[in-house]
Amino acid sequence: MNNLVLLRGIGFIFSGTLFWFVYFNIKDRYKPEPRRLLLRTFILGILSGGLGIYKVLDLIGISTDDVFALSQSLLRCILLIGLVEEGVKFLAARLIVFRWKSFDEFIDGMIYASALAIGFAALENFIYMPYLSWPLQLTRTLSSPLTHSLWAIIWGLGISRAFFLTNSRTKRFLWQSGTLLLSAVLHGLYDFFLFSYEKTYLASGIVLVVWIFLIVRVSRLNRTETNSDLQV
Repeated sequence: MNNLVLLRGIGFIFSGTLFWFVYFNIKDRYKPEPRRLLLRTFILGILSGGLGIYKVLDLIGISTDDVFALSQSLLRCILLIGLVEEGVKFLAARLIVFRWKSFDEFIDGMIYASALAIGFAALENFIYMPYLSWPLQLTRTLSSPLTHSLWAIIWGLGISRAFFLTNSRTKRFLWQSGTLLLSAVLHGLYDFFLFSYEKTYLASGIVLVVWIFLIVRVSRLNRTETNSDLQV
């Protein structure tokens, strides 16, 4: 890969990363998170991809070159791609990010989960960059941070629900594990339709439905914050 191609690819990755980073961050209108913590979360997302998923796959005897070959099965897509990728992101968030004092309101689950997922997507895009033409590089760097964020936000809001609106330990566990499983299933379905079944309209449909749902959910959260401010 020559320097021009490398710089172009890095430029695509930076642009896509910055766009979606700003997009999700401005959703937190009333109490924005410290930028230094968002940057740490983004870096943690990169590390969770580099030190997490590929190590996990190696431990269970699957090389990264075999992932797409194995993903012809829907179940394998869910278990090898969806559950592994969402699992390493979830663990990084749950064990580190969501223990910070700044995690103090419901919408923070979305903000930090998306920042971590965008970091994960940035690393993935860098890894796949040499194998893609520039139109595919551009398409991937714009779409991958969004899709990774949408799947992560599902369990991010699940953790928020468990932290802020649930008192029972059992319910806390169910909200966190249930939303993690849901995100893994949707992630696996998306990859199966996109890469194995080659039905891009079905993959796009999943993204659109989840995106609309989350937009509505976040709008309700922001209205709740506004009403709370007016009552003070």
